[in-house]
Amino acid sequence: MRQQLRGVWHETLRALDERLRRWTPRCRGDAERRLAAGGDVVLVAFGKAARTMATAWLTAPLPRERQRGLVVTATGDAAPLPPFEVVAAGHPLPDDGSFAAAARALALCHGATARDHVQFLVSGGGSAMLELPLDPTITVAEWRHFYRALVGSGAPIDHVNRIRRRLSAVKGGRLAAAAARAASQTTVVVRDVPGPVADVASGPTGDFADEPDRLLQDLRDAGCLAALPAALRGRVERGEVPPLPALPEPGSRLAWITVLDEGDLRRAAMARLHALGLACDAVEDADDLPCEAAATRLLRRLDGLHRANPGRAVAVVATGELSVPLPADAGTGGRNQQFVLQCATRIDGRPITVLSCGSDGIDGNSPAAGAVADGSTLARARALGLDVPGALRRCDAFPLLHALGDTVVTGPTGTNVRDLRVLVHAG
Repeated sequence: MRQQLRGVWHETLRALDERLRRWTPRCRGDAERRLAAGGDVVLVAFGKAARTMATAWLTAPLPRERQRGLVVTATGDAAPLPPFEVVAAGHPLPDDGSFAAAARALALCHGATARDHVQFLVSGGGSAMLELPLDPTITVAEWRHFYRALVGSGAPIDHVNRIRRRLSAVKGGRLAAAAARAASQTTVVVRDVPGPVADVASGPTGDFADEPDRLLQDLRDAGCLAALPAALRGRVERGEVPPLPALPEPGSRLAWITVLDEGDLRRAAMARLHALGLACDAVEDADDLPCEAAATRLLRRLDGLHRANPGRAVAVVATGELSVPLPADAGTGGRNQQFVLQCATRIDGRPITVLSCGSDGIDGNSPAAGAVADGSTLARARALGLDVPGALRRCDAFPLLHALGDTVVTGPTGTNVRDLRVLVHAG
């Protein structure tokens, strides 16, 4: 079953890629109207799906000489994509490329004329890949220190995004506000967060002007206030962080289109499991839980489904992301491998297989997308003298799972619609 689940995973990724490439170029109605009126298209693409989306966009029958813009890709992916500029930037921590990309995106938006159409292609990972702090004196090293504390805090993703957009020069609608002169704007989204679609990449083109100001409390709750550079920390404590801009209502000038989200991920996986003859149940209440709590909930649901279908192979499918606060001595791994190893300690000797992978192909600070384990994983780890409790405690699951051959390595996938977890009971 481990190999079958690997097959389900790769087939699911192919289905997502096909949908993304098919739908992105269809989102061009406003661009066509502005080109017909004599304007140009200004494109700004950022996030883990930026290159895939921009490449698909270029298959639309629009004149390239009337388009300019920027594609912000992951570090190591700086291949040209004319007529657009390409800047490679860091994730999960911003780097020099992130700062340069944000500055260039702001310049392009400010330069859009009253006849132009601005096309944003936004996907998960954009929070770090397109970033510039409000205070221009803050260095990349200082901002990376703050991000490290924030993303490792275990705070819910909506709290993390609230903090990021208040402190950024491009988030919270500030990027869209920079393009206020443009005739129209369209944001096409590959969605990797729950809640409002505008929250993807911490909302650089969304309207958050009415969001309550909870910045100081959010920073305290996440334990990150002390990690802020001193100058900005003082402004936060004095209540001097400027409000987020108000944007026009969606309509003739602003439009939002979602082309891919975690629902597509879940449905694609379930279709492939059904084709294998499994009875499936989607679980939608295990998002953003601590890793251990998610393992308890999903295994309990699997046992219930197994009892309801005696003698038949069954599967529970969940999407979303889990909470894994990082210890000071954190090793190599990610939330998916942490979840799989946590499950392995509970299914020892049982006919259960568990897969958990990130749709972006990258799990935490490891080279794996995730892992797949079964009732033999714990025994195989013991036979090799591997320290499972220690790996869990240090969030160091990758070396152990990789030594067992249980990691799933895909490399970057060109999309990002959160994580997939599949738990199968063989019957």
